[in-house]
Amino acid sequence: MLSARIALAALLLPAACSSGDTFGNDTDATPRVTLRNLTAATSAPARGDDIGTLIPTPSDTQSRYYLLWQRKPLMTGKLVAVIRQERGGRVAYARVGVSCPQRLFHILGVGNRRSFAETAIAYDGPLRSIEGLPLREDLATYVCAAAGTPLAPR
Repeated sequence: MLSARIALAALLLPAACSSGDTFGNDTDATPRVTLRNLTAATSAPARGDDIGTLIPTPSDTQSRYYLLWQRKPLMTGKLVAVIRQERGGRVAYARVGVSCPQRLFHILGVGNRRSFAETAIAYDGPLRSIEGLPLREDLATYVCAAAGTPLAPR
């Protein structure tokens, strides 16, 4: 059982990190968790109950993003959401953290299955500003609105 977990971790590690930022265009060279280029993606399964609500993302017209769930954990002051991305018959999932009053965003986990994204630990650094990162802003705006906490104005 332990060897199966190690093998799974070895498969997911390269999928969780890459040199490009998925939800924007950060210019530093530090590794970022990726979703936009679907390195963690797999062939899309038949649509089931986990399709979620379509998120309007004018900054990425090639993909479709769906909000599967969002919650506000006790005493954290931020929202946590799981997002499904579909592009050309492939799917990837991400668990993200959003601070609506401070306009901050980061990726908590990614995976080619919803369960992997919900349990994975991906280090995307601390919550960072969404300024100049249009996809992160699109996603944060929708997640905050769905939670009844509008994203703070610029």
